[in-house]
Amino acid sequence: MDIFSRLMKEGKLTASLIKEFEEEYGKLFYKALEFLQKSGPKIKKHTFFPSNLEMWTVQGAKRKYVIYPDIFCQCQSFLLTSIYRKKSFHFCKHLLAHKIALALNQFEIEDLLDSDFFIWSKVLK
Repeated sequence: MDIFSRLMKEGKLTASLIKEFEEEYGKLFYKALEFLQKSGPKIKKHTFFPSNLEMWTVQGAKRKYVIYPDIFCQCQSFLLTSIYRKKSFHFCKHLLAHKIALALNQFEIEDLLDSDFFIWSKVLK
C-alpha cells in the first residue's frame, strides 16, 4: 500500500505518515502542506455535464492553475523543472497538495454544464 493509500485509510496525517512524506518528498511536502493550510480550500474538481469531463484547478498565490493529476501543472516551478530543464518528472507543490487533498477528501466540487466550458476556460487566462 502506497503512502497516499495509507493516508486515505487513516483519514489524517499521523506522525509516521509525516515522517514518510518527509523522507519521500523533503521540503516539498512542507510546501504542499503549508499551501493546503493557508486560507481555505484551493483545490477544485470541475465536472461538466452531460459529457462528464473532469477538470481540476488549484488556486495559487497569484492565479488559478489547471492541473492534470499526477501529470502536469501550469505553474512556473513545474514548467521550469520538468519541461524546460527536461529533468525527470517531479511534483510541484500544487500536484503534491492535490494528491494529499484527494486522499483526505479536502477539495471542492463544482458541477457545470458543457455549454459553460468556454466561459470557464477564459476565466483561467
